[in-house]
Amino acid sequence: MKKFKILCLSTLLSLFPFINAFGNTSKDSSQVLVSINDLKVTDKDLEEALRSSPFYTQFNAMSEQEQGTLRGNILKRLVTSRLFSLEAKETNLENSPAFKKELDNFRTGLLYKFYMDKLRERINIPAAKMADLRKQFKGNRDALNAAISSYRKDQYRGLYKLTIQNLRDKYHVVLHENKVALNAAPDTVVLEGDKGIKLTMAQVLDSDNQTTYTTKDQLLEKIYKLAELKVVAQAANDEAVDVSKQINDYKDERLPALFIENKQKEWTINEAEVKAYYDAHPEASIIPQRWHLGMIVFRTKEQAEKALARINKGESLFKLAGELSIDPYGKKHNGDIGWVREHSGNPVIENAIKDLPDGKPSQVIETKKGFIIATILDRRPGGIRRFAGIKDKIKQLIINEKMHNYLAELQQKYKIDWKLLAPAIKQKIKPVLKEAKAQ
Repeated sequence: MKKFKILCLSTLLSLFPFINAFGNTSKDSSQVLVSINDLKVTDKDLEEALRSSPFYTQFNAMSEQEQGTLRGNILKRLVTSRLFSLEAKETNLENSPAFKKELDNFRTGLLYKFYMDKLRERINIPAAKMADLRKQFKGNRDALNAAISSYRKDQYRGLYKLTIQNLRDKYHVVLHENKVALNAAPDTVVLEGDKGIKLTMAQVLDSDNQTTYTTKDQLLEKIYKLAELKVVAQAANDEAVDVSKQINDYKDERLPALFIENKQKEWTINEAEVKAYYDAHPEASIIPQRWHLGMIVFRTKEQAEKALARINKGESLFKLAGELSIDPYGKKHNGDIGWVREHSGNPVIENAIKDLPDGKPSQVIETKKGFIIATILDRRPGGIRRFAGIKDKIKQLIINEKMHNYLAELQQKYKIDWKLLAPAIKQKIKPVLKEAKAQ
């Protein structure tokens, strides 16, 4: 069983095109794709993650195989996130002082935003004022909208100041300005009020650890901002504003990320280890050459050969790409594919163009996507990086290896059940699973 769990993660990308994760699911139900102990990944989780992906806008233009690979990649990341969530819970990270503080700050920010949004909703433009603006900017909709926006901002600014002052009075907030100093002790209370409102020098300095304060006025400005945040959040809290769903969503997203951050800090890597890795992996120091490619894709070899003949007689490859290419991106950009790094694309195409003189069209290249004519517009040569200039990259490679090995351990530690592998699908992929297990 453990071997199958590891197999699923490592072969998921090749199997996923067989799987229609959304085909048999109604709008009101969720299909569980994978369960990891008591955590689950559903089709809705996958769909939501897919919509958040930067590749989603290109999704409909992808082939079925490419769509399956993208879904498989995203599903793999979701499973990995659930594994790290389980580890975070096991180490009680949720109850650590650092995470509690982060969660409290997030909650305060949510409450503040809720209250301010409600404040903006209270701003109405009187009918007489609106009529005056319409008359003043008659026929100029853009100027009218700008004037309305300016009026609302002015009204909000005044209402905001009045609201903050009223809340300070309501909670009897007192600023101990005489205690504010650059060298004040961390536990010095510089502001306090009702309902537990309190600020210490440590809280003021910790709220923005990227800033170095050099004057008392800078500290006071920060205290004023934090006081506003606290009184507004307290007012929203008094109104029983419920942000529990947003808090739980934040926990689900942030805990695994924080766990990874902490884990990486544990893996302290000294320079000797980095140098040893550099010496053992010379390929890591290689800078691959890059090509600026032009390309046309055809459905048939006959079409490609006819186009190549026209190009060799002087017609523009790029003009023909805009007219004839079956690749949506290439057609839209008149065959300009942009810069491609060596070993990052289709090896069949790379082998056909690597020795091609700049500006010369290739012979017809047969690929799974179609028949291609390519040309190199420009190229940037590769090279070798010295150790001093690549230490950070090597360190990250070592961390990536450690993370990969650690993830493999987690796959064996927790019960991963791939429920999306329905009986009919299992039968289809049975030969693939059998071959992979034998390796």
